[in-house]
Amino acid sequence: MGDLIEQAFPNSADTYYMKKIFLSLAFVFFSVSAFSASSKDFSLSVEPLFGMKWGQIDEYVFCNNCEYDDDKWSELNWEIKPELYYGLKIRGGWKGFFEETHFMAGIPMETGIMHDSDWQNVQYSGLADYQYKTSYSKSDNYLDYDFIFGFKGGYEFKIKEIFKIKPAVAFDYQNIKFTAKNGIAWYGESSNGYYKPYYTATPETFKNMLQNYNGQDISYKRVAYYFWLGSNFSVDLPYHFIVNTEFFISPYLYMESFDSHLLRGTDFADRTPGNFAAFKWNLGAEYKITERHSILLNAQYFYMRVLRGDDFMKTASSKTYKKATDADGGAGAKYFDISLSYRFTIF
Repeated sequence: MGDLIEQAFPNSADTYYMKKIFLSLAFVFFSVSAFSASSKDFSLSVEPLFGMKWGQIDEYVFCNNCEYDDDKWSELNWEIKPELYYGLKIRGGWKGFFEETHFMAGIPMETGIMHDSDWQNVQYSGLADYQYKTSYSKSDNYLDYDFIFGFKGGYEFKIKEIFKIKPAVAFDYQNIKFTAKNGIAWYGESSNGYYKPYYTATPETFKNMLQNYNGQDISYKRVAYYFWLGSNFSVDLPYHFIVNTEFFISPYLYMESFDSHLLRGTDFADRTPGNFAAFKWNLGAEYKITERHSILLNAQYFYMRVLRGDDFMKTASSKTYKKATDADGGAGAKYFDISLSYRFTIF
């Protein structure tokens, strides 16, 4: 991952500092764990889980120096409908302090459709009607991988024994990649200085070209770093049930995305940082079978607004990306996440 990012952004100070911060967080987590392990008040649990996501990852291109209010040039929607995943949480505590590390991995599978839409007329000036879609394609979307690794730490405040408030800070690293295959496209004809609507075109399947790439049209990879602030609120109920809600907002996130248009022989890379650009809201329930064994059900909604940043491009045969002067890159995401897990409390 590091080599690919450095190849796209060889002078990226942000990437350098992201690596430093990530390693520092890892060091702090394991240092605190080692300290806590020596204390009699330490608690430790492991929690394997299985879940499903339903939503989409969005990719954008915006036209620079556009004379129109809407400057969206291109939009690609990578569906995750659904994505299945598995993972593990390890949670430790010392007195009121708690810490958690988690790892999740998506299962490679077909996850729906990749929709690719263009508004080519946005690059021209003086058009009375420019807002219609000029090209559209759709392909089968496949998840190659989705890895998430993160930390969370905070302090638990008890209120009258059954109520608990847990303010916390957290960090997540995600590396996700899709491949679109077997596409069909409608390209509006260029005529008299503008493009016609996509639905006036004859569909193209690129059958001969796709054979050279095992049916692959486009691939998309996103590497993201999320910093979170938030809190969990839980209530102990009768009959060994616990319910909770959790809300986190990201004061800063940073991501780099890589898009390879295989049939065009062109690669793109985007760099999109953002402040207070994402949130996640969770509802959960736990049933304590015994003091050490629990079953948990969690439902979460994740949303990241559309971010805009630098766009870079190169030919597939070139090793060096160049910054685009006529376009910005963009990124967004939204999905619903539900998971079932089993927690074993070691001590």
